[in-house]
Amino acid sequence: FGPIFSRNFRAGVVSMTPRQQMLRMISHGSDLGEGQGTFLSSVINLSAASMGCSILALPRVFAVCGMRWSLVFLVTFSLWVELSLRWLVACGRFSGGCGFKENAQYFLGRRAAKLVHFCQVLLLCGGIVMIFVTASSLLGCSARELLASLCTEEDGPPALSGTLATLCRAHPAPCMSPQRVLTLIVLVVLPLACQKSLHSLTGVSMLSFVCLAYFFIVLLLRLAHRAFTAPALSMDLMEMSQQELPPFWQGPPVLLMSFLCHTTVLQLDSELCLEAKAKVSRVIRVVIFGMALPCYAVVGAGGLWLFGGRVSANVLQDFTNDPWMAAARLTLGLMNVAKLATAVITLREALVSLAPSSRARKRLRSFEGRLLMGSVALVLGALAAYAIPSLTAVLSLLGCTVGVLFSLCLPAALYAMLLRRVSRTRGYKRDLEAPLLAPQRETGPPPVSLPSSDVEWTLQWLLCAAVFTGGLFVGGLGLMSWVRDPC
Repeated sequence: FGPIFSRNFRAGVVSMTPRQQMLRMISHGSDLGEGQGTFLSSVINLSAASMGCSILALPRVFAVCGMRWSLVFLVTFSLWVELSLRWLVACGRFSGGCGFKENAQYFLGRRAAKLVHFCQVLLLCGGIVMIFVTASSLLGCSARELLASLCTEEDGPPALSGTLATLCRAHPAPCMSPQRVLTLIVLVVLPLACQKSLHSLTGVSMLSFVCLAYFFIVLLLRLAHRAFTAPALSMDLMEMSQQELPPFWQGPPVLLMSFLCHTTVLQLDSELCLEAKAKVSRVIRVVIFGMALPCYAVVGAGGLWLFGGRVSANVLQDFTNDPWMAAARLTLGLMNVAKLATAVITLREALVSLAPSSRARKRLRSFEGRLLMGSVALVLGALAAYAIPSLTAVLSLLGCTVGVLFSLCLPAALYAMLLRRVSRTRGYKRDLEAPLLAPQRETGPPPVSLPSSDVEWTLQWLLCAAVFTGGLFVGGLGLMSWVRDPC
């Protein structure tokens, strides 16, 4: 605990014993090195990282698993993810690391850190494929759908509608083939992926979040219109048959993947100001329980209600002659193309860090190295997206492998090792029972606190075991189901 305690001593916290400083560090973080992050900015950043385009595949998952089981999985996974995020914050504050690799090396050793880093590379590769699949499915017919919806829009001015209708009949916009869409995406993104950094794209995640919010609002309007013009929700949707649908266990990994924001929370916590550090658990609960869970439930159930069991893997493909959804389809597709450059650069830097020498890393960071690595990453990602064109299939494969690892299994293992280290510290129970944090009670209870009794200690161990075992169970069944029927 030397590096952590020395920072606290320099900050003036000299009246506490080393054990007390350790517990204070886990609860409130370091007093030094605080960032400028606030409660509001943390909520926005974490929600933007969590609520990605995987939300478009949720209606298909609800069709695969049925309404009841989908809601059960959503609630269960939200509880598990909220726990695992708070566990990661505790481990990061204890070790001082801002990433999975650093925490894995601190708690599990160097070999485990290398394995975790390799799995992070796989997660980035899967993310690139997912972006390719989403962008190609959204952009292939977006121009045609936008023109057609504007031509057939009955609410617009008659003269404008007539002009657009004539234009569409005279020059119809054809749908591009998947091969052409993927090729164009590669050609457009390659120059950006060869750059050293992409400071101009730092707001892409926020723009993508705004586009998803726009899609959610339009979907609510369509659901309200359906509620006034169609019968009430049929109970048949609660017992949806599984004919012509993927196996049941391919659905839960997609739901779990929709909550994945664990690679962001450690860096986010390190950049919080001192006042906001005490509210990090509230940030996590607002994002998971207040934003992600209700939005996912509404989108999944609403898409299933609108289109039934034949809903597409990307629900936006099912909205035809709708100019508002066509606009959402086009903007989300372009946002995914912009995010692809950032994903490729992140993957490139992760691969460069694996180089055995500084000379090799220098060569890989040269223009020729960036061009080669960017081209290989984009071409392989496009080929994989062409081979697996279903967004649900890609999300299911990612969710039952690296998604389960980073969202459930690894946080549970790291926190279990944290409990083990603290339990070996003599006198930790006395320190836990002492009023160590009395001066900071104004900010509320500690956001990440360790057990203060034998019963709570046993409960924490059981929770770690339950989350770890549950992750292995969902991932194993999902992987076996995916191997049997990857479509």
